[in-house]
Amino acid sequence: MESKPTKTSKDIITPEKKTDILLNSVQFSKSWTFWETYTSKTKKLDYADSKKLIFKWNDLITFFQFWNKYPGNDIKNVLFDGNNIKYFFNEKYRITSMNIFQEGIEPMWEDEQNKGGKYFQCDYQIKHNMETFSQLANSHWKKLALCIMGGTVPYCEYINGIRFVDKTDFGRGKIIMFRMEIWVKKGLEENKLNELKSFLSTHLGCPNIIQKDISA
Repeated sequence: MESKPTKTSKDIITPEKKTDILLNSVQFSKSWTFWETYTSKTKKLDYADSKKLIFKWNDLITFFQFWNKYPGNDIKNVLFDGNNIKYFFNEKYRITSMNIFQEGIEPMWEDEQNKGGKYFQCDYQIKHNMETFSQLANSHWKKLALCIMGGTVPYCEYINGIRFVDKTDFGRGKIIMFRMEIWVKKGLEENKLNELKSFLSTHLGCPNIIQKDISA
């Protein structure tokens, strides 16, 4: 009767080794940050008070640990839901955008790494079913974030960040509008920008995506 071979220390995966392997498999090539921007119901905000760094991460597990607990994983919880404006904190701040940017880059035109670049703008005007739109927007927004962080978008090394912006006009007529933006650093050739634009148009369900210059 043959005896079974004895396992050596090289054959045994300890919990520490297994954790290292799993972490390496979900590590992003860059670190990322999540920002909110605000307006206030009670006062005019200066620039420093109008934005806030909420979280940062560099792997898929940490991202989902944050995202699954963040109320804005459903846009209706933090942005205008078609009926109600959401205010937060004692100062009555309204969240106007959610932003995912590479660590070290702020969601502002004046940031040196954004200057001279381009951004793609995709507008959604909601005339009927806000519930249906919010479901699609939640899906598109998360998919876009994962594709950019995971490096599966063409020329993703040029993408500094993405934004989901509440552009609703509460004046006469109340136009409900949201926007996705993809910010691209300078240096990407025009033919490659067009290729990226085509990819984004297909995957964001927005055939009329617009390319604009980032300018302070």
